[in-house]
Amino acid sequence: MTLSNEQKLAIGADQNLAVLVGNGLSVGFNPSLSLVSITEEMMRRIERDDEGGYDAVNAMRAIAERALPNGATSSEDFEVLVGAFGSERETLSSFRDLAKLIRPTSKKLRRALKRASAFAEEVRDAGVSHVLEVIYERSYAAEDEMEQLREFVRRVTGDIEGDVTIANLNYDTLMLAALMAVREGQFADMAHGGRRTSITLGGQNYRVPVLRRTDDFPNKRIKLLHLHGSLTYWTAAKVDKFVKLNTSMLRENDIFGSIRQRTTKLRPVIVLANQKDKRGAVGRYPFALAYEVFKKSLERSTRWLIVGYSFRDEVINEMLRDVFVADDGLVNVLVVTKGEGLSRSEVETALGWDEETDGNSVSWLSFFRDGAESLMSSDEWDTFRNLAG
Repeated sequence: MTLSNEQKLAIGADQNLAVLVGNGLSVGFNPSLSLVSITEEMMRRIERDDEGGYDAVNAMRAIAERALPNGATSSEDFEVLVGAFGSERETLSSFRDLAKLIRPTSKKLRRALKRASAFAEEVRDAGVSHVLEVIYERSYAAEDEMEQLREFVRRVTGDIEGDVTIANLNYDTLMLAALMAVREGQFADMAHGGRRTSITLGGQNYRVPVLRRTDDFPNKRIKLLHLHGSLTYWTAAKVDKFVKLNTSMLRENDIFGSIRQRTTKLRPVIVLANQKDKRGAVGRYPFALAYEVFKKSLERSTRWLIVGYSFRDEVINEMLRDVFVADDGLVNVLVVTKGEGLSRSEVETALGWDEETDGNSVSWLSFFRDGAESLMSSDEWDTFRNLAG
């Protein structure tokens, strides 16, 4: 149910902040996390891959070459490439459904479909492991940049009196690391603090937290949501077990190489899809839960801080637009970007604002174009943080 303006103010929505973080924030503190750079490195690794099975590696290379025949040239290429591997999920489901429909006497055909399904899964795993391995290796920032990120997080979560919900679209762990450094014990994420389970990794048993199944976050002012998953979110293949691993477990056990060599049952929990397939992907657990919680945060906040986001994700834009249109002018939005590439009209269109019929957006939409690393010393931040309704 959409809250009225009176209800919003009654629950203190003017004290709350909803934050959406895109790739531009990560790039601001580590340029090697740019999507163009990641895509180029992925293509190099795919070309020289010698860890997986011969046939699967050749198929993976063919998929990559078909997706990007001329190499990476833009940030959109990342989505094209990962979407090519992510769509294998739908292929697997089709094969499995077909195998179930085959008559019991058609054993040969059933076996063939199962083999095809297993091969498609192997190809997908090889591609996805390269995607995440590159991002994992680059999920750091030099100390000067990391201190800038910590200051950004310290101020965003400290200058606002009410609840702060950070929705991260990135798989990397930069935001998580910064929150742990400056707000350890003061924030909650999708990992359930009171529930653990056992997993086996590298021949060792670990007790790790499970991911939340419902909106049962503890009474903490700060939340971190990974709308499209995280390097730290994993599931056990063919087992309904979703867990959060710490980064030391990934490093010590070479988990990405283990996926390619098929020596682990763990698989990453991330959305790897193009725009066409993304809607179905985010409708599944645990992404649907993260979207639900963030949408509630948008509805319960009169200030939205949007950092390093291109406004090109149709599903995200739809969520923002649904809440914005229903808010009847109560929301103030600060968009933090780098340079002049993102226009005011692009943001207006994404949020469902028409200047011709709705008027000038300057009263509710402001920009800071020098990047997140410079935001905290700006007049734009001072004005935005002092807004009330």
